[in-house]
Amino acid sequence: MGLENPIIVLKFGSSVLRSENDLQTAIHEIYRWWREGRHVVAVVSAFGNTTDQLMSSAHSICDAPDPTALAALLSTGEAQSSALLGIALNRAGIPACVLDAVQAGLRTAGSGLDTDPVAVDVARLFAELQRSVVVLPGFVGRGENGDITLLGRGGSDLTALFLAQRLGASCLLVKDVDGLYTSDPASSITRASRFTHVSYQTAARVGGSVVQVKAVRFAEAYRLRFLISSIGAGRETMVGPLNDRLAGTDSRVEPLRVALFGCGTVGGGVYQRLAALPDLFTVVGVGTRNIERAQQACIPDHLITSSLDDLIEKRLDVVVELLGGLEPASSLINRALTLGLNVVTANKCLLAVNSELEALASELDVSIRYSAAVGGVLPALENIRQAKRRGPLRAFSGVLNGTSNFVLDRMAAGGTIEEAVGTAQEQGYAEVNPQFDLDGTDAAQKLILLTREAFGVNLPLEENSHTGYRQPRYNNLEA
Repeated sequence: MGLENPIIVLKFGSSVLRSENDLQTAIHEIYRWWREGRHVVAVVSAFGNTTDQLMSSAHSICDAPDPTALAALLSTGEAQSSALLGIALNRAGIPACVLDAVQAGLRTAGSGLDTDPVAVDVARLFAELQRSVVVLPGFVGRGENGDITLLGRGGSDLTALFLAQRLGASCLLVKDVDGLYTSDPASSITRASRFTHVSYQTAARVGGSVVQVKAVRFAEAYRLRFLISSIGAGRETMVGPLNDRLAGTDSRVEPLRVALFGCGTVGGGVYQRLAALPDLFTVVGVGTRNIERAQQACIPDHLITSSLDDLIEKRLDVVVELLGGLEPASSLINRALTLGLNVVTANKCLLAVNSELEALASELDVSIRYSAAVGGVLPALENIRQAKRRGPLRAFSGVLNGTSNFVLDRMAAGGTIEEAVGTAQEQGYAEVNPQFDLDGTDAAQKLILLTREAFGVNLPLEENSHTGYRQPRYNNLEA
């Protein structure tokens, strides 16, 4: 996207965060940058029409409410959305710190409902960014006397650009459209063309409800370049000291055609995320050996099939393998690559014993992605790749199995292994049968993938010594 700074400010407006149901979509966008090693500041607007509802409530009581009291009321909408995003990020395993205007030192000048940012605690933000994603409410500040102030309608755009300028960061305004257009792209009356590059003057003229004019003027004053795009679009408009440039007439990108193989807990969740982004993905089918479980995951009947071989022969772009185990996963992935399809999998069991899949994908000019096979949300493989860019690696260390880590902590606190495993299962940290977690197999498989990435070495699983601990309830695992 042309954003190379180590810090990126992402702004999520009310058109993107329409309700709490959209938090997961925002998390995926944040994670996309965080996994690349970026330090992320997320600037958040109130959900949907929350601000309008609060304004209506105030005016139902008084035609001309006190500006200070009104600012305090309207600020509660963004306090709610930013706090919930922080909670959701932490629940997803992404460390997040939620700061209000006082904690961030965001000071404003001007009248209470339409102020301008003038200062922020840069040192505090830098310190927090070393540990976590920083989440801030968008159009709320504090005046010279400490009163709550607002930055006007659409003020979160201005906050995002102000923070980017003070932090020396990139800035992406995440909208419900993939950039600025010559006219409303949703209109059937005129044909709209998207700008790939646009001047401040044109942005202020055509931005309309997409970007706040005051924010554009601020960027112009400091010669800031920033992007406007939508989640996962892969195309955008860059605003800056630039000449206007339009995308070609064939710039529209068709949704990726995706087939899911496997529909357990993870598969059902993946389907829901793909279905929530119809402009980006079309789910062609869901192959499963358990039709009833797929139906329980609310997958439409016409997408469910038990014929995996027939599904992979359909017109597809991407295969997502969620079956686990060696077969039929291995045959399906090989077939997908041979057909020229890109593959996404978290199947560490297969990847640990089959080092040829990446070579095959490279040979056929397609990709196989498996970041989720190691660390889940933690970008372990990406971190190794980034570290290698700075020089050769000598070693790495870390906790590779969260289930074992959780169970050992509970046992250290005096619990039995049965109690610890049961609690881990109840809280979603352990599988129904956690054998591979408890006997060290899961950690060994992850170690093989990390070692392959770090040193280009393939460690045979059978030669990889690993020690588990006894849990008689699961196949009398040996200590």
